[in-house]
Parts: sequence; structure tokens; C-alpha cells
Amino acid sequence: MPLVDYGSSSDEDEPHSNSNVTLAQVKAANKRALPLTSKPNSASGKRVKAAPPPLPSTFTDLFKDRERPAEDPQKYGGKVRQRPHIQGSWPVHVYLEVKLSEDLFDMASSIVKHMRESKIVRESAATIESLFPSIESMKIPNSERQDAEDASDATELHISLTRPLYLQQIQLDRFAAELKEKFETRKKFTISFSGLQCFSNDDCSRSFVSFRVGAGHAELESLVAEMDVIAEKYGQPKFYDPPEFHASFASAVGGDVLTSETIGEIPEIEREMGHDLRHASITIRAVAWKLGPNRGSVALN
Repeated sequence: MPLVDYGSSSDEDEPHSNSNVTLAQVKAANKRALPLTSKPNSASGKRVKAAPPPLPSTFTDLFKDRERPAEDPQKYGGKVRQRPHIQGSWPVHVYLEVKLSEDLFDMASSIVKHMRESKIVRESAATIESLFPSIESMKIPNSERQDAEDASDATELHISLTRPLYLQQIQLDRFAAELKEKFETRKKFTISFSGLQCFSNDDCSRSFVSFRVGAGHAELESLVAEMDVIAEKYGQPKFYDPPEFHASFASAVGGDVLTSETIGEIPEIEREMGHDLRHASITIRAVAWKLGPNRGSVALN
């Protein structure tokens, strides 16, 4: 006897009979009604998958705080990201904080003023941006940064101990812990500046005028040597060789705007301020860092 009795043609004429059910009818009865997820392509005859429905807002809202807004170079003075954004990757910068005295602040402000009036800068139509924004203006979200009026209202300058680095989100806490462990036993030291020097960033999209470090160079080289060990553990590049330590206080869009030629247009600056610049000492009291959205520092003994 067959497993399934397909019946005869006469069975189809008996509407009240339930004993003889075809295999196709059994399968159809057991199937769930599914929504249509694809439709045929008239040209090829193949079925084309339809786009999946969007995720509900209650789900996507959970991740809004992890998303980075699109960057507008105009909003940041023409600054352009040197490396394309990779989700989960954060920029890292390790540096020394340099708080200028009133005399050094006045000197830097005077240099910025003279360079803004120089022939090279005027012909290039470039805008020189002071790196001395007012602390108070930075406390106001989305406000335009205002130049500080005096040293006490100015943010600190930085002397870099690393190239631009990039770490994954999960590496940031461990990296910060290694920085603290490495530098917490180091001693405070003093530096002084020996003159002016111009630099451009790695992709030559911006140029900078800086105070060049004189005294204290050996101590900075020692810090960089230890920093290089940490950076290499994370697959990051070592510092520039040879190192040229400096504290930038003004910048402009374009790698060829602020150059030694620009400084050469204002020789009176070096003559008038060179002695005071070389004899002004600054105590370095901490190693600081920016690890993505987080900031931290470790005090030197």
C-alpha cells in the first residue's frame, strides 16, 4: 500500500470527503504565510532581493552618542583631517604644556601682529590664526574663538613628544595607563627658547611659526626616547629624527605661507626680542595627552 494515497479522479468530485488529501495540499497547509521579500526581474527571470526594512529609531538612538558629526573645515579655520576617518580609530597626541609668562605672551602677540602685516602674508591673502585663544571664549560651546588679551587669559602652548598617532577605542585606557607609569617618576625641568622657526605639518596643509627650544633639549630627547618605546608597542611611528622641539603660537592654511622667508621680513623682531627670549626660562611640570575625546596628564616630581 503506498505511503500516500493520491486518490482517483472520482475523489475530486466528492466535496465532503476528507480522507484523501494530496501531498501538495499537506505541504501547503503546513507552510506559514511569508511576506514577499523578492520579486522577479523581468529581463533575467531571476528574483531580485528587496531592501531590508529600516531599523527602528528606538534601536539606532542607542548609538547616537558614539557617532562623530561630519567635519566642516571652514568651522575649524580651514583645518583638514590628515588621515581619513576610520570608525573606532582616534587621534592621539602626547605633549608638554607650556604656560608663557606675560613677557613671552606679549612677545608672541607682537610677532603675530608683525607677520600679519608682512608683504608675503598680505600677497597670499592668508589669515594668520593665533594659537592663544582666550580660555573664557573656549568655555562657550560652538562660539568663535577669541584671541587672549593677556597671558592669564590664554591657553597654554604645546611641545609635542609624538607625531600624530591613531589608536583604537579599546586601546586608549591601556595607553594612558602606560603613560602614567612611564613618566610619573620623572623630574621637573626648565627650558628656554633660542629663536623663531617655521614648520609645516606632515601633509603641508598648514604652516606654523614657533619658538624653537634651546636649553632643555637633552631632557626632551630623553622623554621622546621613552615615548617612542610606547608608540612602537602599538604599531605607531617614532618621533621625527632629528627632533626639532618647538612651541607653535600661530598658524596659517597652506604649507608655504609661514616660512623662514616670512620671518626674514621682520628682522627687527629677532634683534629687539632675541635677548629676552633666550633668557626667559619655563618650568615643565607635567606630561599631558589627548586620547580621542579624553584628556589627561601626569605631574612630574
